[in-house]
Amino acid sequence: MKTLLKWLRQYFDFNWKVEELTEILTMAGLEVEGVEGAFELPETVVVGRIEKRENHPDADKLSVCSVEIGAEQPLQIVCGAPNSDPGLKVPVALPGTELPTGLKIKRAKLRGVESEGMMCSAAELGAGEDESGLLELGQDAVVGQAATAWLSSDTVVDWEITPNRPDWLSHFGIAREIAALARKPEELRYPEVDSGAPSESDVREWASVEVLDQSLCPRYTARVLTDVKIAESPRWLRDSLTAVGVRPVNNVVDVTNYVMLECGQPLHAFDYHKLTEGKVIVRRAEEGEKMMTLDGGEHTLTPEQLVIADARKAVALAGVMGGANTEISEETETVLLESAAFNPGNVRATARKLGLHSESSYRFERGVDWEMVEYASRRAAFLLQQTAGARLIEGCLDFYPTPWRADLVPCRLSRINQLLGIDITVEQAREYFRCLGLDIWEQSETALTVRIPSFRLDLQREADLIEEVARMYGLDNIPAKRPASIVGGGLKDDAGRELEEARKALLGLGLSETMTYSTISVEEGARAVDGGDEERLVKLANPISAEAACMRPSMWTGLLRTAAVNSARGNLDLGVFEIGRVVVSDPALPEERYQAGLLLSGRVHPERYGEERERQYDFFDLKGILEDFCEALLLPPPECRPCEDGKFVEGERAEMLIQGRRAAVFGRVHADHCRGMRLHYPLYAALFELDSALSLERRQKVFRPLPQYPATARDISMVVPASITHRQIVETVQETDSQWLEQIALFDLYEDAENLGKDRRSLAYSLVYRHSGRTLTDEEANQEHERIKSHLQSRLAVDFR
Repeated sequence: MKTLLKWLRQYFDFNWKVEELTEILTMAGLEVEGVEGAFELPETVVVGRIEKRENHPDADKLSVCSVEIGAEQPLQIVCGAPNSDPGLKVPVALPGTELPTGLKIKRAKLRGVESEGMMCSAAELGAGEDESGLLELGQDAVVGQAATAWLSSDTVVDWEITPNRPDWLSHFGIAREIAALARKPEELRYPEVDSGAPSESDVREWASVEVLDQSLCPRYTARVLTDVKIAESPRWLRDSLTAVGVRPVNNVVDVTNYVMLECGQPLHAFDYHKLTEGKVIVRRAEEGEKMMTLDGGEHTLTPEQLVIADARKAVALAGVMGGANTEISEETETVLLESAAFNPGNVRATARKLGLHSESSYRFERGVDWEMVEYASRRAAFLLQQTAGARLIEGCLDFYPTPWRADLVPCRLSRINQLLGIDITVEQAREYFRCLGLDIWEQSETALTVRIPSFRLDLQREADLIEEVARMYGLDNIPAKRPASIVGGGLKDDAGRELEEARKALLGLGLSETMTYSTISVEEGARAVDGGDEERLVKLANPISAEAACMRPSMWTGLLRTAAVNSARGNLDLGVFEIGRVVVSDPALPEERYQAGLLLSGRVHPERYGEERERQYDFFDLKGILEDFCEALLLPPPECRPCEDGKFVEGERAEMLIQGRRAAVFGRVHADHCRGMRLHYPLYAALFELDSALSLERRQKVFRPLPQYPATARDISMVVPASITHRQIVETVQETDSQWLEQIALFDLYEDAENLGKDRRSLAYSLVYRHSGRTLTDEEANQEHERIKSHLQSRLAVDFR
């Protein structure tokens, strides 16, 4: 938000230098982005008056002008500007002048005619961007004096406005803040709104207003002005807009922009004769309705978007941009002036959906002061009478069925002093609120009840009022104190401890952590839930974009995005994980839980050499990482079994159960989910339910001394039906309760229907035996090994090889 200092002083006189002003307001929360100093020119740039203009003898587009500068003889200057007309007063740079733009002026011959200086445009002086013609000075400018004194120049301060303070998005709003900080709110001056003599006709004879959706448009006003003369705006108006970065258009459009920057209330002017039947209808757009906006873009609308329409067509996007079909033109003679309040969320959604952002939408998205709507309309009508010779039709069409109702917020003195660490009286707090324009509804010795004005949309609770006291007291005046502390609960009560343990465990397994956004598109969300059911998605009421329209129902989308981004950039060897919250819709409240997503692809050890370097991740690598993860978290032993899940390839997918609960699903990602990725290797992923797994009773860590005696190993090779799983074999071996069996490991799997038979396979295991107090003899190890083999044969009917 750019402001001119002299513009601010129209509403409140302050004597602070610009450095003091910016420091004081920064400490009050209004941060400065930049300061542009007042414009100054060398003294050799003077006011000149063009006395005579003749055509250049050897150039069609050049003129030879005689320019009076208060010297004995007028200067002869060759000029190419189209507006170098006799009688015009302009800035003249004398020979020897170096302009702020770096341009050096000297006597020269232009196409054979001597030129004794240069008449300047705004761009040549560095006073603006307009280079279409000479910069015109007022007729009151004194010929021969330094031109700086007659140039409209002032310091411009660019403020960074926080989203919660839309009342600062205007010169008057910032002037009100300055008056409050100066403790002189009674000296604040409101913009002049005298409408002059009323006309004989009534506005209701000219126009009508109908609002069909009050929730999206709580207030709408319309005024009609006739006898409008479209022309260039007066110099003061053009200079004010140009200084703060707004391009002047014509007197009507410039007035609406000026009032918006002055009062913070966006306005729009319609060419009245282009409105069918003089009707204004505020309604939702029809499905597929088309409209061309002032920027020349044609848009297809939906019922979620609010439009301003006449009896036949849409003529503006409410709060965003006007339509080309009712644009102010040189032929405009009658204007319908709109000033309204629109629903911030709806304006924001429309602007983002259509990719249209304007100064108006910027303000409506943050919220406008409902009570300022009609006042700003009167202010604009007054200025149109001054600048366009307009005649105001008496009356105002004001749709305002539910007027603003001020909230009452209690504020306790004890709470103020406790939070801020200061000691003020109730009278001091009352004075602070008075300076800020907050009325005191009720007062006691210990508390105040504050009536919140319509322009302070950010004040909703006691803490907000306490923040206002802190700003008025002075943040730098609040004494430094050590924060109070309390003794917390035990380590087990730390909600983040278990998540941090899970994170460290996955990092310890060689994976790298990634982070992605928790919001995704509806299409991505549907692909991440079983059956593609969009009803299970938690959709945002007002998403920032279509790519962030709902909360992620699982970490699946984040994993695929990570794979896509890395593969597109040539990073093909991936071993990553992400831990985050996922949200799924529920009839009562959305279900929110923590989930870990794991992703493997490419080579396991790209840093090694030879065959080891080329080994790729497979299904069993992922399964092993999940099992090690459970072991690291001291979870009960997991069980894996095949599952049905369309996200994974059939035959390479499984679910992991812990004590009967589904803790994870994992496998090779199906090709349908990998479309568009530049993958060179298969992609493996897992979704691990952290909340479910961590709620189980954890095993205790048991420490044992290192073995002092050697172990001995025996192998078992057996042929079993394909229906018997590895886990069944391990559990059957464990049923023997062998006191010497230390480890069992599968080291070979062989399938051959011709030699082994259909649906049969060969498995080979290594069993390690060790006695904790002595060395086992071969005979003891063999006897124990045979006992285990017998148990396997009796329980599972295996055939040993």
